[in-house]
Amino acid sequence: MTLAATNGPPGVGTGPAPLSAMFSDRVSEEAPGGGSVNLSTDPLARALRTLDTIAATELGIGADLRAVVDAPAGTLSPQTSLSGEPGEPPSEPPIEAPGSSRREAILDSASALFAERGYHGASLRDISRRVGISHPGMLHHFPSKDALLGAVIDRLEASAQGLLDSVESLQTSPQSLMAALAGPWDPRQHSMALLATLSAEIVNPDHPGRFRIARLRLVHEHVLEQALTGLAANGHLVDDADPKMLARTIVSLLLSLAVREHTVRELQHRMDADPIQDVQAFVRRCVVV
Repeated sequence: MTLAATNGPPGVGTGPAPLSAMFSDRVSEEAPGGGSVNLSTDPLARALRTLDTIAATELGIGADLRAVVDAPAGTLSPQTSLSGEPGEPPSEPPIEAPGSSRREAILDSASALFAERGYHGASLRDISRRVGISHPGMLHHFPSKDALLGAVIDRLEASAQGLLDSVESLQTSPQSLMAALAGPWDPRQHSMALLATLSAEIVNPDHPGRFRIARLRLVHEHVLEQALTGLAANGHLVDDADPKMLARTIVSLLLSLAVREHTVRELQHRMDADPIQDVQAFVRRCVVV
């Protein structure tokens, strides 16, 4: 489902806004042309509007987060166009890399470096060197590091949208939930490492992705909560298990295991302690498969 687009977060240009428009801390309350966004037609909009039990103080962000959580939604398109601003330095024309566009190659490298070093630890020049293009070539695609971070988060949000679209199957089948824990939620996946690194970084109140990453984590928790609530209704959850608390715990476990895979795992000579088996074993204590 798609809602009318807003102009998107700063630095992203004026193309159709992705799921990130909904998460943006500066999303407009009106669609282009002055029309209001219809929140009732979009599942993620409704999901976020029902997160009223999560107080802003729980995240230590203050009243600003409440304004973000209650912000209207944007479009759910998986990508947005990041056009440069007038006056940018001349740059190389986009060159198609094998299997993906140059823009996607930049996003792949940026995601890898942000996962390894964090947003502040990776420069645009570091990323351009990894891609193998000049710094002006980088600026042709992304005029600033904030714009690049926005596009990287767009892809994380597109993945979250896919999980949200799968809630119905997750609610009725424990096997589907287990498969998702070994698929899109696999702690060994690069996207989970990226989410873990950015989640840790946003304790800094000045982090440019602070609100969007906080909301992204809420969406993952919400998807799991809805899945577990549905499983409980179908008799697949043990008595007295709280879907909300369990969802928060599973997301925390997934992010912790993602960090472990990129730190502790490198120190181990044996390939035991499989992270997928670990998280599935934990979930099986509460879910009747």
